[in-house]
Amino acid sequence: MNVVWLSLGLFFLFMILGVPIAISIGLAAGASLLAMDTSLVVMAQKMFISTNSFTLIAIPFFMLVGAIMDRSGITEMLVNFAKACIGWVRYGMVYVTILAMIGWLTCGLCYVGVVSGIFMGGISGSATADTAALSGILIPTMERQGYPRNFTAPLQASAGTLGVIIPPSLCMIVLGSVTNLQVSKLFIAGIIPGCIVGLCIGIISFFICRSQGFGESDTMRFSLKLLGKSTKEAVWALLIPVIIVGGILAGVFTPTEASVIAVVYTLFVALMVTKTIRFKDIPAIFCDAARSTGTVMFVIGTSAVWSWILSYANIPGMLADAITSFTQSPFVVMMIITVIFLIGGMFIDGTPLIIMLVPLLYPVATAGGFDPLAFGIIICICNAMGAITPPVGAALFVACASGGVKLEKTFKYVYPIVIAELISIIILCIIPQLASFLPSVVGR
Repeated sequence: MNVVWLSLGLFFLFMILGVPIAISIGLAAGASLLAMDTSLVVMAQKMFISTNSFTLIAIPFFMLVGAIMDRSGITEMLVNFAKACIGWVRYGMVYVTILAMIGWLTCGLCYVGVVSGIFMGGISGSATADTAALSGILIPTMERQGYPRNFTAPLQASAGTLGVIIPPSLCMIVLGSVTNLQVSKLFIAGIIPGCIVGLCIGIISFFICRSQGFGESDTMRFSLKLLGKSTKEAVWALLIPVIIVGGILAGVFTPTEASVIAVVYTLFVALMVTKTIRFKDIPAIFCDAARSTGTVMFVIGTSAVWSWILSYANIPGMLADAITSFTQSPFVVMMIITVIFLIGGMFIDGTPLIIMLVPLLYPVATAGGFDPLAFGIIICICNAMGAITPPVGAALFVACASGGVKLEKTFKYVYPIVIAELISIIILCIIPQLASFLPSVVGR
């Protein structure tokens, strides 16, 4: 147990000193192994084993899809399509930011951001990448329509985090590798909850806008001509999530194979159809994706070592005994796990948090009878919340940097959005079938 406290103490010390999280975890884990009189060779072995997975091969390819989208203008096509669909509704830009899959069912420019977030989530699966792509386009546009940047920045951040809930999701890929849950089932399971999260954020945003008087100049009119033009321009981009999810649903390919097909498709569209990138741009795009992938895989490797140390110290058993001695209710157990992840997400990025905590908490949840798929989706939503809650809040930092707004000025609007996501978690805890329904229907 002393080794665990040593590891935690060193980790937070390094974090306070500004050491990158992957290196902080690695140094803390290495020091703990030395304190256990264990060879550092074990560290290399565990890092290699944790990343040597067929499932994780999907990560670099989905990263590459995101890099291609960033360079090719696909993001802007999706935003324009979302604006044409529901940008004319009051507070339309809010919904265009959040609710792309729910579209006209909700309430202007405000909706555009929500919609775009779901479209983007269905393609890249990375919260920070989606946030960066959306913020640069939508924050200035929304400001011209009467939305202050201290509101639009957290809104764009929350929309970007839908990428960890809407398939394909890098979070789900990591979850699948840790829990042995089928990634294809997690992808399908995330569709309905992702829409619920988007709807909850959209409703909260509607009341904020109405109470604060935001978006008074958000007066875009519906245009059938504009809708037709934007649909024609975006049709190739809109086919990306259809190909990915549709192919998985039909059993044509696995999620890992889907990631490769997505790369081939986006490259074809960008090079041959839209012609927004050239062959000479490809090396730079690959380098961007390689750097992002290297960071993620390094985090996965070092986090796996720390997880092994916690398991060696029997922390999973101790944690399970502590929770089950308090309650036997699956709902209460999941709410406790949610609180643990919410607190952890304030300080630790999503990927290492999953690798460190899920092996400890997954057996606790499933032993209590909670649905495994619902557990996975709730963890993804917790990750989304962690990405917008300081002091870490990577997606929120990206949105604030892109929008040129101070982080502390956004807190007023961050917490209502966090509450909206928490409501969606409570709904899933009460009705876990919302996650397992689609996988049971399609049989995957």
